[in-house]
Amino acid sequence: MRWLFACALLGCASSEAETPSVTDAAAEATADVTAEVPADVGAESPPQCRLLKPFSSKNVACNGCAERECCAAINACLADRRCDDDYVNCSLACALLPADAGDAGAEKERCLNECGTMHPDGKKLYDAAFGCTDAKCAAECG
Repeated sequence: MRWLFACALLGCASSEAETPSVTDAAAEATADVTAEVPADVGAESPPQCRLLKPFSSKNVACNGCAERECCAAINACLADRRCDDDYVNCSLACALLPADAGDAGAEKERCLNECGTMHPDGKKLYDAAFGCTDAKCAAECG
C-alpha cells in the first residue's frame, strides 16, 4: 500500500528497467513521509457511544460508567422491543408480585424463568447489558 501511495506521488513508470530505481526512491520518500506524519493522522476515531436513555434513574456515576463501558450492549437492549418492552416489562411484573403470593422468592424466580422462556431473545440482550454493568461497573452501580 505504501508503494502505491509513493508511486502516485512520484509517477512510477511501468517498465521493468526503471522499477528498481523508482522503488528505491519510493521507499525513501515513504520513509521520510512516515517519519514526519503521526500514526493516527487520517484515522477516524469512532464516534463516542451515548446511551439512548439513562441506565440508572438516580445514580449519575453509574450512568457514566455504563455509557463508557457498556453502551453498545445497553443500547442493543433499549433499541430492541423484545428486550426493552417484552422481557423488561415481564420482569417488572414479576418484581411487583405481592409479598403474600406464597413463597415470594420462589414465585418471583418462577415468574422470571417464565419471562425468559416467553422472551428468549429479549433475555439474551438484557443479560448482556446487565452482565456488562455487573462486571465493569459494580463499584459505581452497586
